Amino acid sequence: MSKDNVDSESAHKGKIAKRGLEEVFSGQMLNTAGKMKEYFSVFNHGDVSCELLRPRLQTESVSNGRGRSVVRNFTFRKFGERPRAVLFISWPTGSGGGSFEPTDRLLSSGEPLQLSYFAVGPGGGKPIYFLAKAYFLRRSFFIQKNPLNPTKPWVGSREEAKKSLSNDVYVRGEDIAEVRVDTLTCMPNGPASISREIIGKYCWDPKLFCIPGGGGWSQRSNQGDYFKSIRDPLEKYIVKDGGKTIEKFFIDQMGNLGNIELALEEDLLKDIDDNALHGIVVDNPNDHLQTINAKVGFLLYFRIDDKVATSLIKLFDKKIGKEDEVYLPLFLDGLKKTAKGFRAMFRVFPRDLIENRSSRSLDRGLNFMPPHNLHPGSQNQNTYSKLLIVVNQCFQEDEKSDEHKKKSEKLVSSVQKRIAEQQNKFTDEKLRSAFQERVVAKKRKDN
Repeated sequence: MSKDNVDSESAHKGKIAKRGLEEVFSGQMLNTAGKMKEYFSVFNHGDVSCELLRPRLQTESVSNGRGRSVVRNFTFRKFGERPRAVLFISWPTGSGGGSFEPTDRLLSSGEPLQLSYFAVGPGGGKPIYFLAKAYFLRRSFFIQKNPLNPTKPWVGSREEAKKSLSNDVYVRGEDIAEVRVDTLTCMPNGPASISREIIGKYCWDPKLFCIPGGGGWSQRSNQGDYFKSIRDPLEKYIVKDGGKTIEKFFIDQMGNLGNIELALEEDLLKDIDDNALHGIVVDNPNDHLQTINAKVGFLLYFRIDDKVATSLIKLFDKKIGKEDEVYLPLFLDGLKKTAKGFRAMFRVFPRDLIENRSSRSLDRGLNFMPPHNLHPGSQNQNTYSKLLIVVNQCFQEDEKSDEHKKKSEKLVSSVQKRIAEQQNKFTDEKLRSAFQERVVAKKRKDN
């Protein structure tokens, strides 16, 4: 083969690889069987660890509804007129000290799930973070190699497996969850987040209130109202006896999946007055997260830039505190020691903390919105999600060159001027005359 042909072939392969990488690194959302099959091919080459989240259960429990699993295989099935991807994952185990499937909150067919994992894309390269919108289908029994067709797995009920398979094949099986995936989002650089440098420009004077008794977001009520309201006003509640306030720290990262990381100078759990917070719980906090979150309520406070505050209040005017203040109830998700102190990983509580100041209302005090179980969209935290959007927009605007800013200001000014000029004008003369004729005809009729 000539050198020209070799070079041509190499260039062609390079273009294909580059195109594959461009597709992977586009951050697009995939929802077709053809595209998903390309990205799921990684499951044919070995087990891939994944994390699962039950959004509904997250609004009912401090620590339950989060789990880990392993993707064993996948297939495609028709649902209605469209083929959908179905993943076979090992039965999830709880993480964060809680249970993925508590006995009083069993998984039901059709329940929404959030599934995430790191894997290499079709074009190779470094692992990419994938986030899938999924639904639980059923619990099944899984054997990696079907005795009748070793290239495919055997999937069915445990009872069926006992009847139809020999014992040496049956013992190689395991319980799995069948999960339907509707959309798959690629995040080549991992989940998006805002760094300390950007946070410091728009958020300052942070304080972390450690409230004994678990905080209002750890008091469950299974009937009627979701979490009990707190009768005390905010300024009294955050200085309860036995708690403490931490001021020497940085907000190191705010992630768009509801995770916040703090760089602390002092031990997070030291000097909190609670009998459960001693010995092994304090020495090994990551093994006792459920106990810690049940005994301590973490409330993050900070002030925000006026520009951010003005935009945030327009998007969500029910947030607690003054316009330039933000309060976020948190759950501890992990704690580790560093060379300069401690790094605390938190999750944002999935409901907004609001305050009813009316002395006549039965719901006066601190409340959560929305207040009822399984309310549509209850897993969304408006204050936090809107804050990330506003901070990102302000940062992008501030990073523009002076010339670009002047052009933007001129464009905004021109549009506003045009709107003001046309405010009391009819845009169409025919429409204006037709309207006047109708007014005259109505007056004649009335007379």
